[in-house]
Amino acid sequence: MRTMSVKNLFKISAGLCLFMVLLPAAWAHGADWSQKVEAESGTKTGTVREEFVAGNSGKTVSFIDRGEANSLTIRVTPPSGTTFDMSIRYRSGELRNLKFSVNQQAPEQISKLNSGGWSTFANENLPVKLIAGQENTIKFFAPDGENGPGLDYIVFRESNQNPIEKPGYRLIFHDEFDGNSLDKQKWVDKYLSSWTKTPERAQPTYAMENGLMKLQIMGETQPWASEFDGQTVVSGFTTGNRNALHNWNGTNVVRNPVETELTHINKYGYYEIRAMGQPGSSRHVAWWLLGFEDVAKESAEIDVFEILGLNAHQVPVAFHRWNDPDGPEGNGFTYTNNSKDFHNEFHTFGFNWIEGGGSGNQPDKMEFYVDGIKTGERNVNINYPLIQLFSLYEKRAGGWTGPWVSKPYPNTFRLDYVRVYKPIPQGYQAVAPEQLAITNVQDATLSVSPSAKPKTYTFSVAGSVGQTYTEPNMPGTKSYTNVTYNDGIVTQEFVRWEPITSLDLEKLARGETVTKRGTLPNVSPSMPGLTSPTLTIKPAPWDTNLNPENLGLLFDHDTVSTSSAWTAIMNPLPADAYISYRFGEPKRVSSISFSGNYGNGQGIRTFTLSAWDESTQSWIDQGVEYTIPWTSAGDHEAGETVMVNLQQPLTGSAIKINIKSANTAWGNKVVMREIAFNE
Repeated sequence: MRTMSVKNLFKISAGLCLFMVLLPAAWAHGADWSQKVEAESGTKTGTVREEFVAGNSGKTVSFIDRGEANSLTIRVTPPSGTTFDMSIRYRSGELRNLKFSVNQQAPEQISKLNSGGWSTFANENLPVKLIAGQENTIKFFAPDGENGPGLDYIVFRESNQNPIEKPGYRLIFHDEFDGNSLDKQKWVDKYLSSWTKTPERAQPTYAMENGLMKLQIMGETQPWASEFDGQTVVSGFTTGNRNALHNWNGTNVVRNPVETELTHINKYGYYEIRAMGQPGSSRHVAWWLLGFEDVAKESAEIDVFEILGLNAHQVPVAFHRWNDPDGPEGNGFTYTNNSKDFHNEFHTFGFNWIEGGGSGNQPDKMEFYVDGIKTGERNVNINYPLIQLFSLYEKRAGGWTGPWVSKPYPNTFRLDYVRVYKPIPQGYQAVAPEQLAITNVQDATLSVSPSAKPKTYTFSVAGSVGQTYTEPNMPGTKSYTNVTYNDGIVTQEFVRWEPITSLDLEKLARGETVTKRGTLPNVSPSMPGLTSPTLTIKPAPWDTNLNPENLGLLFDHDTVSTSSAWTAIMNPLPADAYISYRFGEPKRVSSISFSGNYGNGQGIRTFTLSAWDESTQSWIDQGVEYTIPWTSAGDHEAGETVMVNLQQPLTGSAIKINIKSANTAWGNKVVMREIAFNE
């Protein structure tokens, strides 16, 4: 059995009574002590040999196939400290493995060491367990049947790991990466995989050893989705994956339909990781947060860092709103510190998402930290939770991260731990884990078009080409719900709802409500207070056979806001295109008002009208074609509102606008802001 990781030796009881919330900067642990040990100064056994390196001063120690009988032992005595890192300087012209044992504990392996040549050096960094105030022995040797790399020297230093428990906060999600493979209860081992025709290329290449997650790219690793991302090679994992997630080009098409997976999603709190990047032009490592797009506008992206292989001393932060009109865009920033090496040293990165910390129409705040130093902040208006993504990239055709330059493989993004905390609200105290209980599980409601159906996608994956996949839930269904605990903390938890049936669709089409039950697969079924949430699906009074997204904004009585626009692609315009509205009881309509910006360029042009006849349960067409009298005075962002008087008033419980033509000067799109039916 593996000994406890050095990262877990210093946990504080979660039941500690907490009286104040500390700022992230106060949690930073500064590394003080370090010591360099030349390999040739250690004790050698078996056929270990010392070699001079051509063109370099000094010696290296090499290992020949005799396993542990052929070893190098060095000694180090740290005077103080609690956590430590070990950096090995080595040389190897091919992939080599190395084993080591600390204080006669069970040996551990370091895999795939490759400096790119026997006269070229590289470094490997990893956390180790040392005991301060006494001599520690570290034995190195090659695995049985293998030759190892040549060791030059080893540097030990007190690490910058932070304690896992933080006063005033509860740890709600974390991974110390002490296992041998990704924990599927915490992570999704796929990178935006619905876009690729080759699903295995969207899965990460990695090694988990010595308490590290080592995301890797090998020479044989292929571009993950060349149709949409060219020669970009990715190794990544996430906390969520679904169909059509993050359509960064805007024109991507789902090629590999997938079931929705969501291990962790969160709104507000403090995030912290300890990590090390990868050097090399056209390479970068990224820690980013992304909206899960239950609806299209929940798509904001926060790049906590995108550390470029071209610069070891910078930590860039970036923001993208994508389809969120209120999301942050641009105005990123870069933290530069020439005394820090973000490629070859571990550093601690923090992200603090503060509820109510902003101002005006940007009510919340996001703060960014490196080793406890606040590097910048941004006020935001993101009213939905985000998933996390970790990814290592190579752009083999070159690109914004620099021209392609060959490097020895593997390329590696090292992660020591990932932790997410929630602050304990004012008026509450910390609760011991065994006393935690749920006080509320939030139900959900959804308004859908009466003709709405779950989305269907078509496979382009070899062996499944042409097959279809239909989502189990209606578009717009929330994938999470808010769960409140007795310490006042609210978390967001994945909900797996009962699937929609054909009977449900029939009920919605008749104007009836549908109710579904949900389960929370990521919450322990034994958690006190856990209940099943309910989803109530109500048919909306509006309907269309065009784009149903935001259709309700046409009838929200807002004729001013450009954010309340409905858009549909008219390429081509369907022969039976329509928008309908159900009043609930018979209504007399004598005119219709239409609002739009640039109506001459992108508004509905001509239409006919039908009224719903309750006695025959059918639409009765009026038989008159109307033209909307857009004027040049409305050809600006504010637009105009124009009225169409009907030749004869219509009376019915519902009216259907049959669109016959539209102005589609820009991108074959029609954009409307408001429709109002007047008596």
